[in-house]
Amino acid sequence: MSHGIYSALSGAIAQTVALETTATNLANTQTGGFRAVRPVFHEVMARESGRGHPAHFSVVRRTTVDMTPGSVKSTGRALDLALPEDAFLAVTTPAGERYTRAASLEVSVDGALITKLGREQVVDENGQPIQVGIGTEVTVGKDGAVIADGEPAGFVRVVTFDDPTRMIYEGGTLVAPDVGAGAPIPNTAPLQVGHVEESNATPVRAMTDLMMATRMFEAMEQAIGTFRDVDRALVTTVPRV
Repeated sequence: MSHGIYSALSGAIAQTVALETTATNLANTQTGGFRAVRPVFHEVMARESGRGHPAHFSVVRRTTVDMTPGSVKSTGRALDLALPEDAFLAVTTPAGERYTRAASLEVSVDGALITKLGREQVVDENGQPIQVGIGTEVTVGKDGAVIADGEPAGFVRVVTFDDPTRMIYEGGTLVAPDVGAGAPIPNTAPLQVGHVEESNATPVRAMTDLMMATRMFEAMEQAIGTFRDVDRALVTTVPRV
């Protein structure tokens, strides 16, 4: 069998990943705080074939988070926060501490400070969920201080990483640090209270990426069919020695 069919197959698989990430971006163009996800392609050369030429394969080793800032809009809402560039709000999840740019907050029915979109509990500088009580008037200062009915309730944990592009997308607006991202570093830059960051995934870019990935997948599919036809012809028409 021709080695080319495997190269074409690897290209088709890589474009399948590209289609998945592009579909995610397209679905979140209106999701506040969402950062687009991009596949990172790599070319891999296998050992030399019998004809003395290495086989080339395309793979997606990881995805990267596009850290291009989204536009910031004013809401006037006391629990809407726009974070400093490249910073993340820390929240707690069943899988452990995770991070998000979607910092529109609210108070849960049991008095916890949570994200409005994913309803994850916001944690303080010690990594503990922030409790503000039920029926309290809650505000967050530019320094991240949470005040409930005039009483301090902690500071929201805002962090950054040495390489924020090495964050791993985990669904919704949540990300987790890859090994190359480094440890979370407290970020003390002022917050924009009464503002939210919009998604940096635009419908035009997402649709363009979707069409490109679809066409590339179709091209790889056609290449696989061509290699298959050549192999069939060789088997059925070339006489054996």
